[in-house]
Amino acid sequence: MLAALERVGGTPIDTRSLHAFAFFANVLSPLWDLHPLEGSVLKDSGAPYFPTLQRELDSLVGGGFVTVVTLARGDAEGLLATFRLDHGRATPILEALGTLPDEARTDDFLTELADAFVEIRPDRRDDAAVADAAYSDPAVAEGRIVDFAEWVSPTRGNATWNTAQQFQRYVPIGVTLNRAEKLVMYMRLMKRRAHG
Repeated sequence: MLAALERVGGTPIDTRSLHAFAFFANVLSPLWDLHPLEGSVLKDSGAPYFPTLQRELDSLVGGGFVTVVTLARGDAEGLLATFRLDHGRATPILEALGTLPDEARTDDFLTELADAFVEIRPDRRDDAAVADAAYSDPAVAEGRIVDFAEWVSPTRGNATWNTAQQFQRYVPIGVTLNRAEKLVMYMRLMKRRAHG
């Protein structure tokens, strides 16, 4: 994810924005016929947060693959940090991953998503995730699990995927939207919602 964000100028990135990006990567991955790494998330009063992702990020920082660019004292949230890849350490691993066919497809998806994601103002990225069709579902109360691929179908059971598919209804007859166009249209919708 960080490599894709770097490619489009989306780093350094703060922790909350990275979790928002991970959320969109999970809910929109079925557009690329990819299975999400996490199929559900706890809905709390804030934006989506993935404990596994946070542990992995901490490990990457500890291993020197990710650099902490800024670190500041936050209000109620504790420390606020921004991150970027350490190219010297990460490049050999990313190059090896790039030779694997499945990873190349995932990389294409993440780059497309990152390009659309960085259009959202950094201070509104977690708001965009909260406005997402799956996360904002009123049928899922705070403190419950937002399931978009854990026990439900990652396509039909995923409100985000369903919303992205609906864009096809609004284009002229004979025009077929590809997966990248649906992704960009969905992320622009989230940008509009987040920016008010």
